[in-house]
Amino acid sequence: MRGAIIGFGEAAQHGHWPAYAASPDLTIVAVVERAAERRRFAESLSPSLRAYESIAAMAAAEPIDFVDICTPPALHGDAMVAAIARGWHVVCEKPFLIERAAFARALAGAHDRRLALVPVHNWKYAPIVRDATARLRTGVIGQLERVEISVERLKDFKGADPLRPNWRRDPAIAGGGILMDHGWHAIYLALQWFEDRPSGVDAEVKRPAPGAVEDEADVKLSFAAGEASIRLTWNSTRRRNVMCLTGSEGTITIADDRLIQENASGIEEALYSPALSAGSHHADWFAALIPDVAAAFRNPDLSQAALDEAASCLDVIQRAYAAANMETV
Repeated sequence: MRGAIIGFGEAAQHGHWPAYAASPDLTIVAVVERAAERRRFAESLSPSLRAYESIAAMAAAEPIDFVDICTPPALHGDAMVAAIARGWHVVCEKPFLIERAAFARALAGAHDRRLALVPVHNWKYAPIVRDATARLRTGVIGQLERVEISVERLKDFKGADPLRPNWRRDPAIAGGGILMDHGWHAIYLALQWFEDRPSGVDAEVKRPAPGAVEDEADVKLSFAAGEASIRLTWNSTRRRNVMCLTGSEGTITIADDRLIQENASGIEEALYSPALSAGSHHADWFAALIPDVAAAFRNPDLSQAALDEAASCLDVIQRAYAAANMETV
């Protein structure tokens, strides 16, 4: 299947493009990028890769089957609608969509055209996370009761667009701060591990100034079987990810590059390199996602579970903002 990347920034360059280049299932033949410098750079990566300034220009010149949307969040909706109208499948970076109305329009259009929409929930494909999930499913820690996720960053990441180098700090483009950005990953992990949707959402957020996006957030999710606690900061003195799954018979801890399992049988450790917090792009995680993306393109029904998960992520984030008395998109 032939595809195009929409928005050739850091995630596309370092995460998506290398994974596609090694994929036997999906091939990228075009890039849509408004910045001329980034278009030239994209074309320098492969003699068979062509770059265009707009989706319309690309559509007039390239027969494709799918698009991979890697633009800033506020631009996801328009790109998705344009793709669906042309009969293209879609894989899209998180946050998948930042408006409920846009989500409903995309779902209706994809359903009518029998197209797949796939969110990039790539943290689920990190080897250490897959190991933790597999252990949880075998029952080594009993019934899951509590999930704790901590994401620490020194600062928010600057993008490649010279006109918007720090779009993550612009609520009109990002749709929110660290909760919409890193929080999206933490939420879908909690949903996956509990295999449920939260009945209750509470949150506290910190903004550096009135009208600014939040740079810290504490979120509590209540599930039928237990609770999840998510702590996020762009103001740490270190870069680190820590996750702890507590069950009725033990714990599984992910301490960046170490997995530690503790139960009645003792303590077991496994080391994974690089660490979860090492870098922001992780081409290997996206490469592990590609077979599922390709399968969903062949059978769009397979994308429904991931779409439901993305819808739940947006719902949780908007409920968290409401609980923290912040305006939402």
